[in-house]
Amino acid sequence: MGASTFIDRGACPLCGEARRLPHIAFPDIPVVRCAGCGFLHSACVLGEEALAAYYAEGFGGLRHQLGQSVNATINAAVLPRLLALSPGERVLDVGAGYGYLLDRLQQRHGVIGVGVEPSHQEAAFARNALGVQVIAAMLADAGLDKAGFDLVASFEVIEHVARPVDFIRELAAYVKPGGRLLVMTDNFESGVVRSLGAAFPKWIPHTHISHFGPETLARALRAAGGLEIETSMSYTPWEFLARDGLRRLRDQTVTPEQAFDLKRALASEMGGRYRLYGLRKLLNAAWASATIGPAMDGAVMYFVCRKPG
Repeated sequence: MGASTFIDRGACPLCGEARRLPHIAFPDIPVVRCAGCGFLHSACVLGEEALAAYYAEGFGGLRHQLGQSVNATINAAVLPRLLALSPGERVLDVGAGYGYLLDRLQQRHGVIGVGVEPSHQEAAFARNALGVQVIAAMLADAGLDKAGFDLVASFEVIEHVARPVDFIRELAAYVKPGGRLLVMTDNFESGVVRSLGAAFPKWIPHTHISHFGPETLARALRAAGGLEIETSMSYTPWEFLARDGLRRLRDQTVTPEQAFDLKRALASEMGGRYRLYGLRKLLNAAWASATIGPAMDGAVMYFVCRKPG
């Protein structure tokens, strides 16, 4: 995979506007802002077949796994602030990864969990190590019954999707009438993201290709149709605040060229170390629980929608 593998994304995937404005000029894959609705997105993306192959065969690794383990503690802790879960309810996690969150929800709430995960490696770990039902497939190919789940959840997936409104419609099709859809993603319009600029670590423009703020995510949820937004909350992880504080202390500005290089990213993205794992496993869930709230300037945001019926 290289720069030549990527294709121009064309018109805005939210509103169809062709005009776009530069936002961050990362080499090879700039991030642009729609001149119509303001949606931030990578100007170039992998084609659908190349993208599916990348996630099926090339995604996963120890650093990624440790990060998912920490994130599962966070999401399990904040989920009761967003909605109620009852024993016996069916929960579908789309992009379930290694299955850590589904495992926690089944143990804590007695739900019946099913996951869908395109990475064969991650889905196999969930099944074999945790005993969690995670299907190695894209959602459309997973063989699940539509309108069969009390909750369909997608954590940190929509930023990877080229056509987010279609993705939301697909998720909603699996929600029972009266059930709920939960979407969690980064808030690329938050104060700490603006302050960090190109140094914000979640600017990964070859895989994070749809960069939402609260307004554009709400727009996408409404554009999908058949959903009522019930709740939205956000918080900023302490690591981002620490990173920004250190940047300010050093009076440091990171250029797009320093922040991202496609060849380097492809060579190292599933390797490296997950720093401060023990501290983050201990602290992050408590931090999120203490700081999450309805103000939508946090760097991580959750939206819960109800499907009428």
